[in-house]
Amino acid sequence: MIAAPARAASGSEADTGDSDPRRPLQFPRDQREPRERLSVALYWVHPLVLAEFRRFLPRKSFLLTECRIVPGAGGAVVLPPAGTEKIAVLDADLQGPVTESLVAAIQESRPGTRLVFLAEGFEEELAFRLLRLGAKGLLTYGELVPCGARALAAVAEGGVWAPRALLSRFVDATLRNGRRRRAAPEERRLTPREREIYEDLLENLSNKEIARKRNMTSRTAKFHVANVLAKYGVQRRVDLLLALRS
Repeated sequence: MIAAPARAASGSEADTGDSDPRRPLQFPRDQREPRERLSVALYWVHPLVLAEFRRFLPRKSFLLTECRIVPGAGGAVVLPPAGTEKIAVLDADLQGPVTESLVAAIQESRPGTRLVFLAEGFEEELAFRLLRLGAKGLLTYGELVPCGARALAAVAEGGVWAPRALLSRFVDATLRNGRRRRAAPEERRLTPREREIYEDLLENLSNKEIARKRNMTSRTAKFHVANVLAKYGVQRRVDLLLALRS
């Protein structure tokens, strides 16, 4: 699913549309594991997933909490007392109602926790469903050892760990089906020009396409895109589109 380990994350440089489209989204080449221990909760079902997770996760950089999921009646899930984990890693090999119940419980008791899902693979239907639930990372079992630590670090920093092509199809489908919540630009104190750029971003236009449409240079378009993303508190245009989904 992932063509190369190098990804662009949320570090110091925003994704304003000029990154290599052949490279999956999110992690800079010069960034490695987080400097401080990152709190991660693993919600597991299969012991093999737990064992593999223990094997790859460097304990000097991560603080791991292990939570076994035992669904109750109707798929209800009872979580342990609220923790302080920044990332919740969920085994996607669950029935739909169980996954939705687990996500709802995490979001209610641990607001702000970023969700990463594990699976053997991510068919488009499954990936889209998880992204709509709020997934910030889609990680296959085969990627745990070579990419797991970097993926978690990227997500913790505000990035999205998933193939660029998959995210592009998800954004296209979301826009095509009208499944977005268009926050009023006025609420973010955008300038008239930034409101135009905001609308262009919702149409998933590239910097070059925006420049042609608005009769400006690509450099100027990039400047306005960066300003709009900053005012919405994100560093990548895909994060803006995901945040505005229904």
